[in-house]
Amino acid sequence: MQKDRIRWVAAVAGLLGITAAAGAETLTLLNWEEYLDPAVIERWEVETGIRIDQVYFDNDERRDQILVDVGRHDIDLVVVDEVASRLFGERGLIHAPTREQAPNLQHLEPEFQAQCSQYAVPYMWGTLGIAYRADKVAKPTSWADIMEPPAALYGHIGMMDDITDMLAPTLLLNGHSINTDDRGELEQTFEALRQQVPAVLTYDYAITYLQTSAQADELYMATVYSGDQEVLNAISGSEQWHYVVPDEGTILWVDCLSVVTDSPQARWAERFIDFLNRPEIAALNAEALWVGTPNRAARALLGSEVRADQTVYPPESVMAKRQLYEPISDENLLLRQRMTHAIRKLHESQ
Repeated sequence: MQKDRIRWVAAVAGLLGITAAAGAETLTLLNWEEYLDPAVIERWEVETGIRIDQVYFDNDERRDQILVDVGRHDIDLVVVDEVASRLFGERGLIHAPTREQAPNLQHLEPEFQAQCSQYAVPYMWGTLGIAYRADKVAKPTSWADIMEPPAALYGHIGMMDDITDMLAPTLLLNGHSINTDDRGELEQTFEALRQQVPAVLTYDYAITYLQTSAQADELYMATVYSGDQEVLNAISGSEQWHYVVPDEGTILWVDCLSVVTDSPQARWAERFIDFLNRPEIAALNAEALWVGTPNRAARALLGSEVRADQTVYPPESVMAKRQLYEPISDENLLLRQRMTHAIRKLHESQ
């Protein structure tokens, strides 16, 4: 039976003009967890005979550490944010396929492609907001609801261990740029985070925390990316997790896909990116993840429910208050690293 399946896969691959070269049986993707639909993976593997393995990260710093030492981890493709795509691309560590190598890139919207630079292609996009358990708390409306929660929510708040996203709620609340290098604004932000520490249950990514912690049921509200609420509901076996963008504004993030330049499987990695951008595949993936797709041809194929969901495709009133990630100076980076490290240490010492 297995031999028949292998022959069938090989026949399909032959019809598609694809030959699996020796040593090219697996592609390894460095990715967020639960960020690629298993049905999409299965479609690819049936068509090509090339298996997809994934290595997971749960914050940008961990991803960057792996990417710097990418050879040791045998990574072929990576999901990066728009800032990292430029930094690692300029160092020659990653690259994007050309239109000749991946014709389906023609379907990508130019504004998202511009954010990913010439070194990557847009994968998904969304906003930063608050996930909350509707059975435990009222719908938040402001970033103050998570930064200055009532006493009843102490020990039930989740934040992110990230040099931008840990700071973002306070910066957005106070009308500052998320990329600020103003020392006064950063000191004000640090003080707000310090005051918040007793209320925080965890600085682990909410998805990771629900999957790994014995105290998962104590998490009532957390800073997350749009779409994460769907994963939180799947993990908890409920429909209690909801998502909202606070009134003060949000970050519009774009996740990008790149090929690791030194990968011996670079040719297959480029074909996989082309495969992901077939409109029907991009639509399948985006609807399964419940996240915005940058593929305009795919968006037309989405079901009416996801197209109408304003947590996925926000209205203009939300988009008007969006900010974008931008590169920051080394000095700013080091200061933010010290801030987030100090907050974690304070939390651990409680």
